[in-house]
Amino acid sequence: MKSVLFILFAAVLFFAACSNDTSVMDKNNNNQLGMLKLSLTDKPITGMKQVWVTMTNIEVHKTGGNWITFAATTDSVDLLTLKNREQVLQSHPLDPGSYTGIRLDVTDGHIIESDDSRCDLKIPSSKIEIPVNFKIGQGQETDMVLDFNADKSVHVIQTGHNGQCIMRPVILVKSVSQSNNG
Repeated sequence: MKSVLFILFAAVLFFAACSNDTSVMDKNNNNQLGMLKLSLTDKPITGMKQVWVTMTNIEVHKTGGNWITFAATTDSVDLLTLKNREQVLQSHPLDPGSYTGIRLDVTDGHIIESDDSRCDLKIPSSKIEIPVNFKIGQGQETDMVLDFNADKSVHVIQTGHNGQCIMRPVILVKSVSQSNNG
């Protein structure tokens, strides 16, 4: 009888371990959180071999609340490698509810022009606010794709014998979709 109970107990543990439940609980294990997966894409830019940007902080704005740090990170990416593809920047759990924006800190960057010369980007305002309404549902993943439009963001200005490279980031929301996690 003990061996039958042991086998039954082992089977229950096995099936519990194989569960597909990928939901995320809050720190008190009370509420099921949702997940935001933030990806980046870009269209090609002419005359450039590389356009590197560094993002050091990503925040979200919950309706009726303050900006919340979504990811304190240092992500550097060559925007030209994102032609016809998406790259996940960050994926983190969030409280369910309505949100009204994303804010990125674009703090550094440089370009490599077609003649292999490098120009460091001056970024007048590093905080880029992107107004977008989206919902985070319990146990759901919200996928958001941002289009970092390098062609409209990078400006090469000739000053005397030197060129100055300025970036005024133009970032649009390409898509927002939801799916169940579990």
